[in-house]
Amino acid sequence: MLLVTSFIAAILTAIFIKLSFAVIGLRRKNQVGLGSGGYEDLERAIRAQGNFAEYVPFGFTPKE
Repeated sequence: MLLVTSFIAAILTAIFIKLSFAVIGLRRKNQVGLGSGGYEDLERAIRAQGNFAEYVPFGFTPKE
């Protein structure tokens, strides 16, 4: 079971890194340091990354 959990965690980490790089790329492209600067594509990328960070850990809560 530990092997399966580790594999899934690795995949989720890769997805999170991809989302993070998408935000970084859009921030550089639009020259925005904080917030979304009014750019809808950046706002969506920020929310996708934020929602992922907020909700994915619920999948790893202990089951008894």
